Amino acid sequence: MSGASVPITVGARILTADGYAVVTDLERHGVRLCFSTGEDRSVTYSQLQARAVGQDGAQALHSSLFPWWTQLEEAVRLEALFKQECVLEARTGFRYGLRELAQPGEPFHPFGDDFGLSLAARYRAMSKVITFERSVDRAVMRRVYDGELAGHRIAARTMQRWDSLWVSGGLRGLVDGRAIKGRQAFDIIDADFRRIALEKFAEYDGSKSRPNLQEIERQVRVALKNEGVTDPYLPDRITQEFLSHHWRATGSSVRAQRSKSLRRVAGHQSYPAQHPSELATDLTMANNFVLDPLRERAINVEVGVIHSIATRVIHGIRVFPRGARGIDVGLLVYDAMRQFAMVVDGTTIDDFRWCGIPESLDLDGNPVHIGRRPTVKRDLTIQGVHYLPGVAPTSLRSDHGSIFVGEHFRALLDQFGIELRLSRGKKPTDNPHSERKMEDLERAYQQVPGYKGRSIHQRGRFIGIEADEPLLTAEELERHFRRWVAVDYHRMPHDGLALPGAPGIRLTPLEMHDALADATGRILVPQHPDLLYQFLPTIWLTPGHAGVEHKNLTYDAPVLGDFRSVRKGTFRERDSAIPFHTDPRDLTRLWFRHPETDRIHEIPWKARHLIHAPLGDVVRDRALARIKERGGNRSINKTRIMRQIIDEIGELTTAPATDEWRNKLAAAQLRWEQSQRDHADVAEAHRVLEAGGSNVLRLPAAPRGDPVDPVDATGADLLGPDDEPWPDYRQMV
Repeated sequence: MSGASVPITVGARILTADGYAVVTDLERHGVRLCFSTGEDRSVTYSQLQARAVGQDGAQALHSSLFPWWTQLEEAVRLEALFKQECVLEARTGFRYGLRELAQPGEPFHPFGDDFGLSLAARYRAMSKVITFERSVDRAVMRRVYDGELAGHRIAARTMQRWDSLWVSGGLRGLVDGRAIKGRQAFDIIDADFRRIALEKFAEYDGSKSRPNLQEIERQVRVALKNEGVTDPYLPDRITQEFLSHHWRATGSSVRAQRSKSLRRVAGHQSYPAQHPSELATDLTMANNFVLDPLRERAINVEVGVIHSIATRVIHGIRVFPRGARGIDVGLLVYDAMRQFAMVVDGTTIDDFRWCGIPESLDLDGNPVHIGRRPTVKRDLTIQGVHYLPGVAPTSLRSDHGSIFVGEHFRALLDQFGIELRLSRGKKPTDNPHSERKMEDLERAYQQVPGYKGRSIHQRGRFIGIEADEPLLTAEELERHFRRWVAVDYHRMPHDGLALPGAPGIRLTPLEMHDALADATGRILVPQHPDLLYQFLPTIWLTPGHAGVEHKNLTYDAPVLGDFRSVRKGTFRERDSAIPFHTDPRDLTRLWFRHPETDRIHEIPWKARHLIHAPLGDVVRDRALARIKERGGNRSINKTRIMRQIIDEIGELTTAPATDEWRNKLAAAQLRWEQSQRDHADVAEAHRVLEAGGSNVLRLPAAPRGDPVDPVDATGADLLGPDDEPWPDYRQMV
């Protein structure tokens, strides 16, 4: 068969899946065809492809045969056409099924309806004719002599089977399935079926549960029927292969389907981070249960990580209760700004300690340095000091979670001049470094009790049962993460790190940090013991003679003595209120920054000594709601309100009523414990500074930008050779 196209004219022969057809008329947008089945209908030009065919064969092919027919071997096509000619001549009396295409002498006796014989009798006669023709065909007889064919005779019963196949499947039904096995492309499947199936597969992008393949096929067939397609060509084997192939391509799990769908919008190049201060952060559910010591049961927690994109250094890692808030992720930024050190002595490993006070100190064996110095250990041993470098962030990449776009977190970043770079909604591939960092934590998860696997199908029967596997508390899990970061992660070469001009060099995160720090210069934020309070929310309250009142709780301290009757406009123009820092994790105290000394002072709740339970904002709000249900302020005075709050907190602590409240109380306990540790770090820093007597940190009064004498009152040189003058901290507030 030649591939040269020829014009389609009246009388042209068309080969279709339903047999031969002849062009009876040329219309404006197509042709009128008369089929060998007796049907007469119009077909558009786009459904025809003209081809020159030898030996009076087809002059054009119908689109229903593409590309299936052209993919077949010529011998297979000729055999199918031979069978079709036998069937058509027996039925109609004409080899091509149409009187218009009659060959010389047709119709011959007894073929066709004109001679009045049954179809079975016609096939008996056709069997004799074909057997004789094959007996004088040397090519056929040579195959018989060579053993390729059992004989040259074709029985009438065989021809009747051809007739059944042609009636049910047309020309396709006459093609020997053994000849096309393993050679067919998916294009032979009905085009509408393929289109609907691909649309169905596209729906599974990780947002829908994954059904089995049989259900997908049922949905496709129903949709096909609803579109009016009642007789699609769907060979069983190739159709099942098509469905299986595309179903596997969507992903074997919901997570894989989600990843595949995101590849269409994912970037194809690495993020161009060149400075250690370009950070990324994310939170995820921890793959370990932890023990809630308050209720002695296993609970879930979240893990937050903040790290440098350019160096892969983890600058901060914390464990949060479920439902982390803006203040929680703000504390990750707080950790990133501070420099820590950990000491490994034999089998004893202490926790990370803040070593960023601008003075040479020694906190329980953790040496503190100033100036720029390497963070990588000089030797390869685990023993000794491990540093966790701090950095002044310039940008922060995060997802579009509410905690990152909330008012508190945005205001915090604006205060420090940090650019927030948000990922697009539901596009975690915009923050791939954080997503990958959570995968790195898998090594740390598996090293401690309570590991529950990545998903439900990996979870054991006794996970979370304290009697079978002692669990860590949230504080212990956080300490484990920090140790893992220091002695494992930061000491392992990272495949994502490379230095320009030095291909093939394997670098650890700390080595990359030191290399970039030499090029960028100072990257630490100015350290101060009271840095924490810049990360806490600010509330405005007006002190009275009894102290300040906030949410029915009264706070007071001697430092407020000079501010109980301040002049309007002293702190803000519209009233006499003054700013206080509040920590939602612990409402038993407020913090006040003295405008003259720039020191932070604790303002305790008057009744703090009467309770021994965590008092967070959730617990306080629940207690106030219970009081309101009992009559509120109208029925009792302020003193009784205070005592009732204490009673309610005690009741809520000892007898929570619902699982929901138990979870909230456990979260409050975890946040309260973290709050105690954070504020204890600040108190320890102040204690060490004040213990030095004349070495107490004194902030310069010179305006920002003026030169500052790097020598303190004792003559001790506190600045290293690479240090910059210490800035005026009061202008950072």
